[in-house]
Amino acid sequence: MANNYPYSMTPARIGGVLFKNRIVSAPSTMHSLSNGELYPSEDAISFFESRARAGVGMVTVAGLKTGKNVTDDGQNTAWDVNQPNHRNKLMELVERVHFYGAKISMELIGIFPEGYTVSDGCSIMGWAEGHEITREAMEAFKEEWAQAAADLVDCGFDAILIHSGHSVPLAQFLSPLTNKRTDEYGGSTENRCRYLIEILDAIRARVGKKLLIEVRISGTEFEEGGIDIEEGIRIGELIQDHLDILQVSAGMHNPKWMTWVHPCGFRPPMPNVEVAEAFKKSGRIHVPIVALGAVESLDAAEEIIRDGKADLVTIARQLIADPDMIHKAMAGHGDDVIPCIKCMRCHDSTVYGHQFRCAVNPEAGLDACLGKLVREPGPAKKVAVIGGGPAGMKAACVAADRGHQVTLFEAKDHLGGAIVFADYVSFKYPLSIYKNWLVKQVEKRPIEVRLNTKATPADVAGFDAVLVAIGAEPLILPVPGVENAKVATSVYGSEDKLGDTVIVIGGGQVGCETALHLAKLGKEVTVIEMQSALAPDASKTHRDELMVEIGNEPNFTTLCGARCQSVTATSVTYVKNGREETVTADDVVLAAGMKPKADEADSFIGTAVEFVEIGDCVRARTVEQATKEAYYAAVNL
Repeated sequence: MANNYPYSMTPARIGGVLFKNRIVSAPSTMHSLSNGELYPSEDAISFFESRARAGVGMVTVAGLKTGKNVTDDGQNTAWDVNQPNHRNKLMELVERVHFYGAKISMELIGIFPEGYTVSDGCSIMGWAEGHEITREAMEAFKEEWAQAAADLVDCGFDAILIHSGHSVPLAQFLSPLTNKRTDEYGGSTENRCRYLIEILDAIRARVGKKLLIEVRISGTEFEEGGIDIEEGIRIGELIQDHLDILQVSAGMHNPKWMTWVHPCGFRPPMPNVEVAEAFKKSGRIHVPIVALGAVESLDAAEEIIRDGKADLVTIARQLIADPDMIHKAMAGHGDDVIPCIKCMRCHDSTVYGHQFRCAVNPEAGLDACLGKLVREPGPAKKVAVIGGGPAGMKAACVAADRGHQVTLFEAKDHLGGAIVFADYVSFKYPLSIYKNWLVKQVEKRPIEVRLNTKATPADVAGFDAVLVAIGAEPLILPVPGVENAKVATSVYGSEDKLGDTVIVIGGGQVGCETALHLAKLGKEVTVIEMQSALAPDASKTHRDELMVEIGNEPNFTTLCGARCQSVTATSVTYVKNGREETVTADDVVLAAGMKPKADEADSFIGTAVEFVEIGDCVRARTVEQATKEAYYAAVNL
């Protein structure tokens, strides 16, 4: 087979280690795949094994804790390499990654024990303030990392990644913004790099050349007074002789800059690659440079390496959205790769949740058991799918792939359903790409699509299975005059028909995003929300990002704790703190939520032996739920 990716998929030798290609699976700490074991569970091993099976050159795992007394805190992954019998599963993990020809690295995140940070008052990953780490604690921490590296060599690991970016406590030593020390570890760039270099040298002294040493830094922190690109390159110059590979990221672990740490729709595609490029093209860094940050395809990785922007590329979320990304691209089917929508559900589900999930890949988190769950396809059936939104399109594609004869009914003249709105919203471009991808996938398959057809029970008579995915409709508040408001779903594509000032009733995720969209178009927007905070229904990381964007938008005004009393075409009267107030505008938009079309969906009960309702017609939720339910229904036909 010809290699259509001669830059990204060509082997590379670094520090005596031969990588089969230049793609690295980015570090992931799989908290939700741990049950308190101080070693990788079968679920976690299966996840990282699947990264190797995906075809990457190196898999980076995470979860290791250091010190003599590693314990289960009841929430987070805590792998312990110090105790010999805990290494058993770590060694199995190594072998299962090596089985596919990939190398394996362990990430150590630079978080100190006992709440230490570089200086008093610095943030610990954005959730607490720390106190200045003592010299004695610095020595102990350095020794723990060196010993951990030696133990990882015994387990068969090929590399270790020291995370010293994104303003984690270790990274705070590097930044003039956070490092306020007055000893030899503060002040000049050389002093600020001193402790990291001491750690790297201690590791090298313990493991020699048996383990590659990789370091991640923020090439720029964006914050005034912090690391800028020139200072980042200077840091890279000073530390490069003490490591083998340099990862160049950007941003800080606080809400203000997290959209660079984990690039999303509020940022352009792959925004951090230019930071790595600046390092690479400076001519001052002689070690291999790794680019990262929402790299979206093998074609993008190929271009990055071909154009000399970096030597390797790290990918995380896109490999979760579609673990077959590399194999599909290599086979000439790159347009079939499921696009990541950058929603951060993978991150939130494993860090804050209890089941690993992906909004567009319903198989995520099921690596260890999927083979037992999915049966071989049975006899071909005649399947009706009612509704051409994300749930309906996904169900139709899965059913067709399993050999069934599928007819897709859609009442409108186009596919896409509720997520068509994304075509009009600048920061929803990843969702728009996914919607268009789904439409193309339907077109590629032998699916009969009946547009402009509002299906009735009579239309599906004679089908073996009926999957109903007709979605939801706007929830209309029971307040006087609400009929004067425009529902949010009617606004998209008709924004020019709104006046310069707009009131949005409802401050959930949909209301906030609608309001932000209008504000970014230059309209003065006021959001009225009866709860005490905006977007409580949003996934945590996206909500953090959304709140920062809202806070930076001068055209956005918020009225929380305000209960709507009445509506006219140009005003809303509300009660807040026991007082009745009225706010006026050119237009009023209602975004009070959605309700499932349950009665209409239920009207199809009895039309086929196999009958399933999926997506928003069950309960108005997210693309994640629609995708998962669609897959489950179709794969079990």
